[in-house]
Parts: sequence; C-alpha cells; structure tokens
Amino acid sequence: MTTLAITLLRFAFLILLWLFIAALVLTLRKDVYGTTIRERKPARKPAREPNHAPNPAPPPQAAPRRTPILAVTAGPLAGTTIPLSGAPLVIGRSPDSALVLDDSYSSSRHARLYLDGGQWWVEDLDSTNGTYVAGRRISAPLQLREGVPIVVGKTTMELRS
Repeated sequence: MTTLAITLLRFAFLILLWLFIAALVLTLRKDVYGTTIRERKPARKPAREPNHAPNPAPPPQAAPRRTPILAVTAGPLAGTTIPLSGAPLVIGRSPDSALVLDDSYSSSRHARLYLDGGQWWVEDLDSTNGTYVAGRRISAPLQLREGVPIVVGKTTMELRS
C-alpha cells in the first residue's frame, strides 16, 4: 500500500473512534440526566362550520356512564388522574407517553393500557423491571379490575370509574 492510502486509513480510523466516543458521551449524558420532559400544549381545535340545520334531539340514553380514569395512588405523581377515552395509553419515560414517568426503574415504553371488548387490559411492553398487577409480575396482557394496583417502577396506579 502507498503511504497516502495508509494515511487516509489512519484518519478514517480516528474519525470513527471520535464518533464512537461522542455517541458514548451522549448516551451517558442521557442516562445521568434522564429524559427531558416537555410541557404539552393542547391540540388546536378545528374551526367549526356554521350549521344551518336545526340540531336533532339526542337519542334517549338509559343512564349516563362515567368515564373510567387511571389514578396514580403512590409515587412522584401521586394524585394525578388521566381520563381513559378508549384510545391506548402508553406509560413510560418517553416524552411521547401519555403518562410520563421520571423514574429510573421504568422503561421508555414500559406498559400499555388498552380497551378490548369493553374491558380495560394492561400489557407489559418488554420492560426491564416488569409491570406488576396485584403484586404479581405480568408476562401477558391481563384484564384490569377496578381498584387493583398496577405498579410501574416507583409509581402505583389503579383503574377507577
């Protein structure tokens, strides 16, 4: 090989080494300082178009149903409640989770609550420390009952209606 080729290989090796060190430093920084939690702004509501037709009478309902909520009962977010609308709810450290936990014992996407067949279910999303329902670690989706404690890291929560 020529000296030029060897010199270029040395520079390429040094650049790769520095990229590795930079990635290592960024990973350590994220682990030490945790996930940055940003305040979420409510989504803008679309402008309503004028309705020229009279509003029809609503259909009769048997009894008003109360919206179920997820209530945090212990941990740093104790007292927090989240209304469950039927959409899946992700719990974890990731800023895009519905319930963001600033807890080193929870994973980025730790657990998920979802509605199936009119019943709420909880599923562990392959977290490192596991999700516990009624004191037992779950390995498959489990149907939730009202008032049963769900533990994710240092946070305890329960389903209420």
